[in-house]
Amino acid sequence: MYRISRVLETSSVAILKLAGQVTDLDLNGWSEFLTELEAEAGRWIVLDFCDVSRVDRKPAEMLIGNLPKHALLLNCPTGVKNMADSAGLRDRVLEPAGGQGDAHHKCFLASSNWNSPLPGGVL
Repeated sequence: MYRISRVLETSSVAILKLAGQVTDLDLNGWSEFLTELEAEAGRWIVLDFCDVSRVDRKPAEMLIGNLPKHALLLNCPTGVKNMADSAGLRDRVLEPAGGQGDAHHKCFLASSNWNSPLPGGVL
C-alpha cells in the first residue's frame, strides 16, 4: 500500500511525494495514477520516492513504460533508476547536484532546460 501527497504546487511544477510500498497488488490504482499524471500536461510533475520502501517489478515497469514526458523521478529506488536508464530515460531521473555520477547526470532542475516551455503546455 502506498500514499501520494502533493507537497508543492505552482503553475510550472508539482511535487508529489510517494510513501509506503508499491506492490503488484496495487497495479489497478497505480495504473489510474499514471493515467492521471498524463492528464496533468502543461507543467513538470516530480515524483519523489523518498519515503517509498519498496517498488515491485510490475509497477516499476508500468511506471517506466508509461512515464509522461513532463514527469521526472526523484529519490527513486535503484531498480527503478536502472529500468529508466535501460529505457533511455536517464535524463528524467533527478540526482542531487553534488551527487555521484558524471556531470551529464546532474540535477535536471539546475539545467538551462528547466525554463523551457513544455510542448502543448504553458510555463
